[in-house]
Amino acid sequence: MNLKFIFSLVLPGLFLPNILTAQNADSLQHAVSVIHTQKRILNSKVYQIAHIGVPLIAIGAFTCQRDRAFSDMRNSYLPRFRSHYDDYLQYAPGAILLGLKSFGVEGRSSWGRMLASDAFCAGIMAITVNSLKTTVKKERPDRSGNNSFPSGHSATAFMMATMLHHEYGTTRSPLYSILGYSIATTTAVSRQLNNKHWFSDVLTGAGIGIVSTELGYYLADLIFKDKGLVRPVRHWEPAKDEPHSYLGIQMGYSISEREVHLPQNIEIEGMAGATASLTGGWFFLPHWGVAGKFSVSQVSPQIENIKFFENHPGTELLIDHFEARSMSYTSLVAGMEYTASLFPGLYAGGTVMGGVGWTGTYRVDLRYKNEEGTFPLINCETRPIPNLDLNVYLMHVTGRNLGIKLFVNYNTGLGNANYSYYAPEKSSTYPAVTGHNQIHLHNLNLGAEVSALLWK
Repeated sequence: MNLKFIFSLVLPGLFLPNILTAQNADSLQHAVSVIHTQKRILNSKVYQIAHIGVPLIAIGAFTCQRDRAFSDMRNSYLPRFRSHYDDYLQYAPGAILLGLKSFGVEGRSSWGRMLASDAFCAGIMAITVNSLKTTVKKERPDRSGNNSFPSGHSATAFMMATMLHHEYGTTRSPLYSILGYSIATTTAVSRQLNNKHWFSDVLTGAGIGIVSTELGYYLADLIFKDKGLVRPVRHWEPAKDEPHSYLGIQMGYSISEREVHLPQNIEIEGMAGATASLTGGWFFLPHWGVAGKFSVSQVSPQIENIKFFENHPGTELLIDHFEARSMSYTSLVAGMEYTASLFPGLYAGGTVMGGVGWTGTYRVDLRYKNEEGTFPLINCETRPIPNLDLNVYLMHVTGRNLGIKLFVNYNTGLGNANYSYYAPEKSSTYPAVTGHNQIHLHNLNLGAEVSALLWK
């Protein structure tokens, strides 16, 4: 046998394990280097100050152009909501902080250091909020003033919640952090329900409150160093494949058209809507769990005029414009969730859920030329609709009890509706035509979620 041929078979077999070992070693070394780099970033002061508040401020700035969609949602579901409890609720996390301290429950700092830290926080927050209010001069949703942006109530509530987090959430129990941020979130939502602020106002205010507190405590740490520290901070990192439970609040935008095909060639197209959800989940295995979600959404609709006038000749000369009421949608779903750790603190996952949805009542009115008031064209009352909800997300764990998710969600439903149609004529001799039709809804949403996490 040819000697060269023998060596060509044997030599690769001798050296291939070493080559593969070297490649595996290089890959492992690169992975370790990435993890070390990520840990340095996560432990840096800049990241710790900015990682929660700055994204909230950025999202607030991004959503300024979509404020009207969230305002329409409020006006559709709770148009008459009025209450002043949020004027007091904003101070509740601070009252809890002072109450614990007064009753002798030790936190991170002594009285002197805590009050000095809190003074720094309040000063930074007040200067930032008031400077923006007088500079931007944004009108409130209820038109009661031109100082809407940012929300001072939200900034105060999240500032005090972050104080409570620093003093007791990081040193004694994460439940203090969850309590404080739950109260702050309720305050921010209430400012919208009371029609005093736009969505971007409360997001930006929350971010300013958090960043101001992080900066205030950073300045106090530089000045006091170790003086006045009473209780050490409990350090924590998520263990690999450690199961957890969560409660979250989602806010997002519909980026797809919602089409409703009504009788008499009436087509309604919904664009640029808003959605809000309450979510929850429990992982019974490291990667698998159960999840549920309650969602409300609102879409600004418009009528496909060209198609309507093509099928109703002569009416274009009579009709000035159509008025379609906001399209609301409510759903309750539950199902399975999967999640996996990509890097320490970064997770990817998704949910497959089913349930029921309610689309509300779709109504279209028309206004005739040179006449006041509107006349009904079609009224469509829907029944509960079987609902399928698919969701994928990336979650960054910013602390033991807080996760920030970016998600893409697809929701669809198929059902029936009863309708009453009124001919587009001003004469009362035309009776309403009633019947049934099928509706098929598609919603594609992008958004973010803030989750309170509980690890086993």
